Amino acid sequence: MEITLAQAIILGLICGICKCAMPYTPGCFVFNTVIFNAVLIGAVLGDMYQAMIVGASLQLIYLGVIAAGGNQPTDPCLASYIAIPAAMISGLDTTAAVALAVPVGLLGAQIMNLIYLLNGFFAQKGDAFVEKGDAFGMTRWSVIYCGVARILLIGIPVSIALYFGSGALQGVLDDIPQFVTNGLTAMGSCLPAVGFAIIANLISKPKYIPFFFAGFFLIQYTGIGTIPLLIAGLFLTFLYITFTANDYTKASEYEEDDDEDEDEGDEEEEAGEQCLGKLDILKAYVCLWTTAEVCHSFERMMAPSFCTAVAPALKKFYKGEENKEHYIEALKRHTTFFNTEAHWGGGTILGLTLAMEEKKSQNYDAIPGEVILNLKTGLMGPLAGIGDTISWSTLMYLLIGLFLPLAKQGNPLGGIGPIVCLTIICFAIGYFLTLKCYTFGYSFAENMLKSGLVNMIIAGASILGLFMMGGLASTYVTVSTPLKFATSAYTTTLQSILDSIIPGMLPLLVVLCVWGYLSKKRNYFAATVGLTIVSLVLGCLGIII
Repeated sequence: MEITLAQAIILGLICGICKCAMPYTPGCFVFNTVIFNAVLIGAVLGDMYQAMIVGASLQLIYLGVIAAGGNQPTDPCLASYIAIPAAMISGLDTTAAVALAVPVGLLGAQIMNLIYLLNGFFAQKGDAFVEKGDAFGMTRWSVIYCGVARILLIGIPVSIALYFGSGALQGVLDDIPQFVTNGLTAMGSCLPAVGFAIIANLISKPKYIPFFFAGFFLIQYTGIGTIPLLIAGLFLTFLYITFTANDYTKASEYEEDDDEDEDEGDEEEEAGEQCLGKLDILKAYVCLWTTAEVCHSFERMMAPSFCTAVAPALKKFYKGEENKEHYIEALKRHTTFFNTEAHWGGGTILGLTLAMEEKKSQNYDAIPGEVILNLKTGLMGPLAGIGDTISWSTLMYLLIGLFLPLAKQGNPLGGIGPIVCLTIICFAIGYFLTLKCYTFGYSFAENMLKSGLVNMIIAGASILGLFMMGGLASTYVTVSTPLKFATSAYTTTLQSILDSIIPGMLPLLVVLCVWGYLSKKRNYFAATVGLTIVSLVLGCLGIII
């Protein structure tokens, strides 16, 4: 059996599309697993039975793989499109297919780091359109072009590798110098610092900065997850607000005037009604759900997708030329770093954000923009932890385990069943949360204004946001050093010395350096490029990993 040029091109194109992870639920399924990719490969090559047999064997080594927080340790999708066809055309047994899949998967993770870096360039180009209030222009550059580039950058090499055979691919993998691989690994360890530094720079005030360090070192010393981190953050925020309550002045933006006539009362009541219907909410969530992963970059993550999802609603909220500046400011607010799980986190935060933006549009100065930004920042990590745990770590692999026996028998239902069930369940969860949180969030915003607690909420959101950013930075910025010192008596590593002084010193220094630069220059692209070059060079030299 040989792969024709047409089959190689089709498989490369399918692989590129799958790596775009569009829409979110089925896209992330094929992004992080093997089993449904085996169905597609079998359909193209005309041997479904053999493709499912090999795919089921490969799936076993990738059980438990998820790209939590945008960090992907290996690439099951790319490995599938190389190892399964190679096994089918070369007669490799499953052990040999696994041996080929492992290095391809590791290489794929490094390729995705380069794509995330490139997406940052597209996001920067999209900013120019945001400045003009052109949401579609931003979407075109920051979302659509990202998808096209990803399809080409992955699809073309896969097609070439398949057409010229697995032997040529293995030769390329063997020829990649180890120092280059080390450099790419170091780059991937450092670049998430840009996103955390951007958020910290946006929401921080000098007196709240210690909470960033509190979150960072709490994770370093205890290793707790994001849910306990959120609980600790809420507790600290509660204590701080309780003991400083007298520092906040209460303001009532919605006091009723007893002398208002009936017509004015009717106008105010009408202004307080929600202007988004269920169809608007559905469209917003479908947009986020469809594009959440394709625009990922180190400095923005899924922010361009979120901005694209809320843009039509923002256009309704801020109508006319007189509100264009407010509309542009709202667009800018939602192009900053944002990353979460798109069902539990995306649905909840999207609904709350739409409600808060609508209330802000009715009384613009009553809700500062940083309240909305801090709300997103404080919730995105914990809700991502919930979603990754329930949807991806538990439900997805439960469904795979349920259907895997069919796949081992060569039955394509073993690959189709899990993705269909997961998509139906998770999409329903995401839309339900979006709809309910829009209703709840609107009431929350209105009650917040009436109670005059805006300043207190701003402080609480800033504290919680910085605390969570510190904890998440400690988790996802993973740079370390392999340098060793040897004497005649013993050998020690520089990393162990640093850890004995301050655990997580290198990740903290990276974040603080980027944060310090952004506080003076605010040039996000320069920060990303600079950190890329420095981390790549130091990684190639073997100084960091």
